[in-house]
Amino acid sequence: MHRYRRVQTAGRVGGFFARHFLALGVTVAVPCLLWTITYFALLLWATVSGGGLGSPASYPLGLLFLLIGGTAVALSLLLPPTALAEWFARRRGLPILAEIPISVSVLAVLCLAVVEIATAMGSQPSVRGASVGFGFLFLGLLLPLGLYWWSARSGSLLLSLLRGFAAAGRKALPAD
Repeated sequence: MHRYRRVQTAGRVGGFFARHFLALGVTVAVPCLLWTITYFALLLWATVSGGGLGSPASYPLGLLFLLIGGTAVALSLLLPPTALAEWFARRRGLPILAEIPISVSVLAVLCLAVVEIATAMGSQPSVRGASVGFGFLFLGLLLPLGLYWWSARSGSLLLSLLRGFAAAGRKALPAD
């Protein structure tokens, strides 16, 4: 019995890391893909319209910025709300989709903390500046949080959906 519990815990921890590694990869890869599409569309436009092509370093530097910045944002502002919501929902026996408002609430608290720290370190902190900063940061991170959450939880959600369909199918079958 004790050995089974260790295997179950190891599976849960491994699954956690695998889910969040996938979510990190997706959350960083999507902006890099969008940057690539945008860059080559602008390059094509500059070629067609006879404009200047710009610096050859802009594409790799943009990718490097997105890779480093996206990883930092995902690990510091997207992983904690998703992991905390997952933990809280599992402890309370809540359904998977209940994690969405929990993770959004935790993200709001994290954004507020980041803005308050940045405001306190500024030379002239103002309530209006902090409010605008919070609004931009929070609203700007909602879409990446959604992408991160859905990437991390899509496997679990799909499995629970399949279990529900299988249970409904067993109930529909006539008993012998």
